[in-house]
Amino acid sequence: MSVFGVKILQQGNLSEGIYLRHYYHLPFEMLNNAFRIHSINIVTNVSPDIDYEDNTEGKSQKRQLKKQSITFVPADTPYYANWNQTMSYLSLNFDPIILKQKLNDIVKGDTVELLPHFSYSDPLISSIFQALQQELLNPGLCGQLYIDSLLQTFYIHLLRNYCVQKPIQISPGSFSKTILNQVIDYIQANLHQNLTLTELAAIAKFSPNYFATQFKKYIGITPHQYLIGQRVAKAKKLLLKGKLTLAEIAIKVGFADQSHLIRHFRKAMGVTPKKFLLKQ
Repeated sequence: MSVFGVKILQQGNLSEGIYLRHYYHLPFEMLNNAFRIHSINIVTNVSPDIDYEDNTEGKSQKRQLKKQSITFVPADTPYYANWNQTMSYLSLNFDPIILKQKLNDIVKGDTVELLPHFSYSDPLISSIFQALQQELLNPGLCGQLYIDSLLQTFYIHLLRNYCVQKPIQISPGSFSKTILNQVIDYIQANLHQNLTLTELAAIAKFSPNYFATQFKKYIGITPHQYLIGQRVAKAKKLLLKGKLTLAEIAIKVGFADQSHLIRHFRKAMGVTPKKFLLKQ
């Protein structure tokens, strides 16, 4: 889709009120505007001799724009920019109400505010954006749980580096061994389902962010990593019984197909399922 020199190369809905779009943009002058959404952009391709200038809240500045440059434009921030070369960039857009809810799941109070930042370099955000983009292009096993885990890391990183208030107190609640066992029992009973972080957090009756943090604190790995490990463990038991084909085992334990099972089995066990059986 192309509008006024802008072409959308890719777009997808990551979660409620959260979207990822990949834009190709011709030379452009963006008049003073204030968007109703939070926009976090990372340059994916740009000419090294581009002339780029922006003006935010009355402050005009020429900037060196290069690949992986990151810009944070909070909602309702007056913003003007112009550039003289084509460029492409990934844009992560948040409904302000949704982002506020996500951040307040981690810290108390309503004072958390995303600040404007321009032409920054941040390897962690770059890697998260790339992983999200790849998941939209080629959805994999436990896709939504994987996306939720990436976004949860992103929220905490925002709080620690790009917001007015840094996380100083976790939201109230008592995450206990009993609650953990309830979640583990649910995972074991539903390995074949496409489990999400939100679904697992609902079992524990906590927000997804708080749940993921406490789960890793108790177990030592993320919910997504634990889920994959349990699927591999169950696949190993079924292999030893010898009653099902590899393709049947893959579906029974929640892998998308046989190739997904082989890939994760080899990563966890160091050998393919076939070689594993030969060693028994």
